Amino acid sequence: MKNVLLTLFLLTTTINFAQKAKTTPKAATGALATFENLKAEIITEGGKQKLAIVIDNAGKKENIILKDITTKDKAQQPTNFKIKSFTVAGVKLYHFSYTENIITDTKLKKENALITSNEIWDLSATKIKILGNIQTVSNIKEIKKLGKSEATETVEKTRREGFEFTLTKDFEVLLSTKTQTNKYKFNATTRRYDPKK
Repeated sequence: MKNVLLTLFLLTTTINFAQKAKTTPKAATGALATFENLKAEIITEGGKQKLAIVIDNAGKKENIILKDITTKDKAQQPTNFKIKSFTVAGVKLYHFSYTENIITDTKLKKENALITSNEIWDLSATKIKILGNIQTVSNIKEIKKLGKSEATETVEKTRREGFEFTLTKDFEVLLSTKTQTNKYKFNATTRRYDPKK
């Protein structure tokens, strides 16, 4: 009886380890996001790291390069990647969005810049980016001298660059700042977003 129990225990343990071993490689694929037959990944091409969309059409893979990765610091590489699709005027388009957190730190200044990128692509036969937007919000903490004395003060400020991106429920694009909003509507003939009048 002891031998039967020991055999069952060893068999159960072996099966559990085998199942865990099978699931581990899936978790380590390195994909930032997946959607339909698309994967957002950081790939190496020509000895350089690049942010890419990998399209898998029945085993035939094609890379669409979104940008070159210039930093080796993984904390500053693209994160929060999202992929969505929508159909407007009978054309299927894809919306990619991601953020990068770039930190600059010196004795006198610390800057934390959050860069948000939004891109709309037509991945039919043309595989072309039809709209792109980058917005940067920087939180800056700086130590400044007060006049000619040794006294200092810490100044904090927020700097905004670029436009805030919004994709409406009607698939129009709004690019806005505090003082202006630009509206764009998809033109099926030209296959691009044109200013809306």
